[in-house]
Amino acid sequence: MKSVVEKKVLALNGDEAVAYAVKQCDVDVVAAYPITPQTIIVERFSEYVANGEVETAFVCTESEHSALTACLAASLTGARTFTASASAGLALMHEMLFVTSGCRAPVVMAIANRALSAPINIHGDHSDTMAQRDSGWIQIYAENAQEVYDSVIQAFRIAEHPEVLLPAMVCLDGFQLSHSVENVNVLPDETVKNFAGIRQFPKVLTHEGKQAPLRLDPENPMTLGPLAFPNYYFEFKRQQEEAMKKALEIIRQVHDEYA
Repeated sequence: MKSVVEKKVLALNGDEAVAYAVKQCDVDVVAAYPITPQTIIVERFSEYVANGEVETAFVCTESEHSALTACLAASLTGARTFTASASAGLALMHEMLFVTSGCRAPVVMAIANRALSAPINIHGDHSDTMAQRDSGWIQIYAENAQEVYDSVIQAFRIAEHPEVLLPAMVCLDGFQLSHSVENVNVLPDETVKNFAGIRQFPKVLTHEGKQAPLRLDPENPMTLGPLAFPNYYFEFKRQQEEAMKKALEIIRQVHDEYA
């Protein structure tokens, strides 16, 4: 987006900036369970769905664990997926955070950072995401609502890059950012949609020995997330580590293209 693009200024809080960016990225599936202070994110997005502004499948689940599980399953079929959480909700996702990164599913998740209990505290604290920093997810921390908006858009490109294929969190401080209204320069819908692009899939060998996109497809059966004994398990983790290192390079490339 090196060419001059006309932007408009909207008054948005951090949560609304997330929802607006997701709306523009042509996401296929959003699965979520509300928790303060991220609730506004999924509330606003559900309004976009109800108003017919997006064609996204919006799944209301019974817990954060189920929300991420639904996003993982959808992502493995090739869908662009998004969810959001915070604090105890992210902690409840703990098991599925590792499954998602281990399956190389590029789910994007916004985290409105909130302290972990006890004592109960609904305000901003990075203890929720710091506790998950070794779960194999890229973590991007935003300083203001503008960075929140820009980072969500870039996160889809970074996570879905064929040389990365790792899930990504975009983190914004609870209340200080999630609920504070700022001026945000937003891009035209079509510009963001073109930048986010369409998911690209690396080709792999199927059980039948033919090349097929890396996704679950009845026409090209394959196993994702299989049983792995220690020797193969280590190989999976080595590949994840290489992808995370590659992500540092891709983050810079995507940022330069977006700037």
